[in-house]
Amino acid sequence: MNMRFDDSLPAMAKVLIEELGAASLEAGMAVRDISGRLAFFIADTLQPQHMDHIRHRLAATLGPYARSDRVLAGATDLGADRILNDPGSLTLDVGGMRIRLLDRRLVGADWLRRPAPIAPLPPRFVFASLKGGVGRSTALAVAAAALAAKGRRVLAIDLDMEAPGLGAMLLDEGTVPEFGVVDALVENGFAPLDDTFLADLVGPSALADRHGRIDVLPAFGRRSLAHPGDVLAKLARAYAEDLRPDGTLATLLDQVRELVDRLADPRRYDAILVDARAGLHETTASAILGLGAYVFLFGLDEPQTFQGYEFLLAHLARLTAPNGASEWLERLTMVQGRAPLDDDLRAAFADRCGELFERAGLTRSKGQSTEVRLPAEPFHDVPWDNDSTNPLTDDELLPWDDLSLRRPLAILDDPRYSNFAPARRRDLLQEAVYRSTFGSFVDQVLEVVGV
Repeated sequence: MNMRFDDSLPAMAKVLIEELGAASLEAGMAVRDISGRLAFFIADTLQPQHMDHIRHRLAATLGPYARSDRVLAGATDLGADRILNDPGSLTLDVGGMRIRLLDRRLVGADWLRRPAPIAPLPPRFVFASLKGGVGRSTALAVAAAALAAKGRRVLAIDLDMEAPGLGAMLLDEGTVPEFGVVDALVENGFAPLDDTFLADLVGPSALADRHGRIDVLPAFGRRSLAHPGDVLAKLARAYAEDLRPDGTLATLLDQVRELVDRLADPRRYDAILVDARAGLHETTASAILGLGAYVFLFGLDEPQTFQGYEFLLAHLARLTAPNGASEWLERLTMVQGRAPLDDDLRAAFADRCGELFERAGLTRSKGQSTEVRLPAEPFHDVPWDNDSTNPLTDDELLPWDDLSLRRPLAILDDPRYSNFAPARRRDLLQEAVYRSTFGSFVDQVLEVVGV
C-alpha cells in the first residue's frame, strides 16, 4: 500500500514503539519538514547496529515520507539537544501512542502557536467563519451599533484583506482614513509605526449616532483606493515576516497582535471588534489564536460547516496540554447564521456542534477518547457546566457532563438583513428592530463588555 500523509506519523510511531518502547517514543521528538518528510530524534544513545536497524525499518515503512538524509538521529548528534528541547513542539496522541512533533511549515506556521491568554481590557471579539455569506460582518456591525447606543466606544478592525467589506459598510467616502491594515503591515517592516501613522489608520463611523463612538480600521485606506494598481503588490508584502531590530522574526500573528495592542487603549475604547478573513488562512490564525479574544465561529447548518470546523478544532486540540484548554474554550462560541425559526432545528445544530467538540478531543465527557485525529494538511480556503447547586437553563448550557463550552448562539434568518447596507437602512440598527434576530448574540457581547 502506498504511504500517504495521514498514515506517515502513525506508521513512524508504530515502528518506534515496537523498537524502543513507549517511554523512549514520548521522550524523543519527531520532526516533519516543510515537504512533509519525517525524522525522529532519540533522547538516548543506542548501539550503532540498533540505530541502523531502526533506520532501515523507518525508511522501508515510510517510503517517500522518510527523510533521505537523516531519518533517525541520536541524542549526541548535531542539533539534537536543541530539537529535543524545542518549546514549539506538539504532543499528539496517535492511535493510543503519544509522540512529540515539531512541524516545520513554509506557510501556516502561525497555526502552530498556542492560543494567547485573555487580553487585558478592553475586551476583544473576533468574528470568524469558514466562508463568506454567513452574516459575520453584519453581526459585527449590529454589535458595534448596540454598544454605541449604550454609550460605549468601539474600534472595529477589518482583517479580511482578501475580501474587505467592513470599511465600506461602516464608513462613508469622507471618513475613510488615509491608511488601512494592509499599509500598517507593510510599513512596520521598514520602521516602527508612530502615533501619527496610527491616527491615520482610523476613521469615525456615523453609525454611532451621537451616543457612543464607532471607529473603524479598514483593510484599505484612501491611499489604496486612489492607487488600486498597488494593492496586490502591498498584499504580497503584508503577509511576510518582519525582521526586528534584535534579529528575531515577527510573523503575521506577531504583527497583527502588536498593531491591535497599540490601538487597544482602555482610555479610548470599551471594546475591540475584529472581522477575520474567511477560511483558514494565516490571517485567520492571527485573529483566532493571537489576540486573546472572545471568538465567534459563524456557520450555516450544512455539511461544509461541520467538516471545516472539524479540521480546525482537531488542530486546536493539539495546541493545548491535556486538561489545559478550558480558559480559551470558554471564550469560543459557535454561531448559527441564517438560523431557522424552528426551535428543534436550532437545537439539532447545537447538538451537532457539541459532537464536533467531542470528536476533536476538546471536551472531557465520560468515556471520551483522548485520541486526536490527524486530518490532511495544510489547511486552505476552508460555560457548559451542569452545576446541580445552580442549575442553568437549556438556553445557557448544553446538557453534557464536564464541559466548559458556551452554548451555540443563533442569529435568525431575516431577509431584512440580506445585502445589509446600514448607511441606507439605519433603522435596522435600532434595538427594537434587531432584537428579534440578533438578541441573544448581542446580549452575550454586552455581558462581556459589562453593559
